[in-house]
Amino acid sequence: MCDWTPVRNWLIGAAAAIVLAAVTALGAAAAGSSFYYSYLAPFGMLAAAAITAGAILLVTAAIGALDAFCACAGARCAGVCGNLRRTLDAARIVLGIQATAALTSAAAAWIPGIGQVPIYVIIGALFIQLALIISTIYFLTQLASCQTPPPPPTSGGPLTSADPPTTPTGTSTTRPPSTTKNQPPTTTRPPTSDKEDQS
Repeated sequence: MCDWTPVRNWLIGAAAAIVLAAVTALGAAAAGSSFYYSYLAPFGMLAAAAITAGAILLVTAAIGALDAFCACAGARCAGVCGNLRRTLDAARIVLGIQATAALTSAAAAWIPGIGQVPIYVIIGALFIQLALIISTIYFLTQLASCQTPPPPPTSGGPLTSADPPTTPTGTSTTRPPSTTKNQPPTTTRPPTSDKEDQS
């Protein structure tokens, strides 16, 4: 059987990177809301953008592992492979948008009360993306089930009333014709005596 665990491992790494990016963005939002540490907020958002870019690379590696698995599994897993690949392509595009948003929000992240609004939006989108990646990891079990061939059909079943009875091979169910059927009855004549013959 083909090995689908590399796909799972790359996606677990991508999920961890998304969590790290969300936590980093949350720290940047907390720093931006303070007058003393607001200068650290842009650096936090730049770090969150870089970590999100790393998550994109991990999802890309998962797509490559998925393509290798699908080439090995063949037509039996074509439907499952197509659905998972489209989901991962969409996740990669959304992560790219979020990385760009984190990069552009770094310029205003140091402004207290104003720069934190887009940061919280990015954090919420990252957690939604995390839920999508986790659900994709759960549905990866279909890659294992699609490789299992269906059981072969049974050669026979219970005899029903509509089925005629069968006879063993080499035997015949016809009976030989009777030798006494449709033959006329035979009559016997009594023996004649000599006197009757002389007369």
